[in-house]
Amino acid sequence: METKQINHEVFINAAAHDVFEALMDARRHTEMTGEAAQIDRKPGGAFTTYGGHVSGKTIESVPDRKLVQDWRASDWKPGYHSRVSISLEPVNEGGGTQLSLEHAGVPAEHVKEISDGWRSYYWSKLPAYLRKRQVAAVRLFLEEFKNHSNLDIVDTTWTKDCQLHVPGMTLPQGWAAQKQVGAMIFAAFGDVHVEVNQTIVEGDRVVERHTATAVHKGEFLGLKATGKRIHWTENHIYRIEDGLIAEAWSEVSFHDVIAQISSASHAAA
Repeated sequence: METKQINHEVFINAAAHDVFEALMDARRHTEMTGEAAQIDRKPGGAFTTYGGHVSGKTIESVPDRKLVQDWRASDWKPGYHSRVSISLEPVNEGGGTQLSLEHAGVPAEHVKEISDGWRSYYWSKLPAYLRKRQVAAVRLFLEEFKNHSNLDIVDTTWTKDCQLHVPGMTLPQGWAAQKQVGAMIFAAFGDVHVEVNQTIVEGDRVVERHTATAVHKGEFLGLKATGKRIHWTENHIYRIEDGLIAEAWSEVSFHDVIAQISSASHAAA
């Protein structure tokens, strides 16, 4: 039987760890492809993907770096396996990944089909899936925490040892930091509504610019409640770790808030 080799070089705008897990974690692989997958990543472990259309066994698995598999499609000659080797090279200070695929021993009559399949079923789906997964925790946090004053959502959208950085504030490590900031804001402002203006995803970072409106209902930085509807902008850089927010750098235009509150106070006086 005549066989050929397929070679692909692909840049993926995500950390090597996230790329590796999307390929080797059964749940994530299923989420990415929309087809059932069962994967044993240990050497000698069996795998099936795309509902059993592809199967084989793991030969070598080096987390976040390398994957070697015996690989076959369900319509190939019974018992025949090709050899898939995937290497992951971190680039852009770990924010991106250069993926190299070497697929050897592919039956010649199936080369175009398999090569196109890698592009259609993996290289086009991986970036979109990883981007969506990076943004998911951020969006859930925004909607529940900011728009519904749900402080407890921090426990399920942030890592337990997370860090929050806000200029001019000394905050504890962990969930308490974000809850402390939230409690302060929600005590001073009601009917808070935050909208996303822009989102940029780069590796394990999600950058968002928000616009917020609220009613000044309680004391804020020594300024008594005015009942005035005010607005502000927010800029956030979130570092994502395994689908959760691990660290954030946040800047809010509090100077705009103070100016609006002060003008309302002077007008009332």
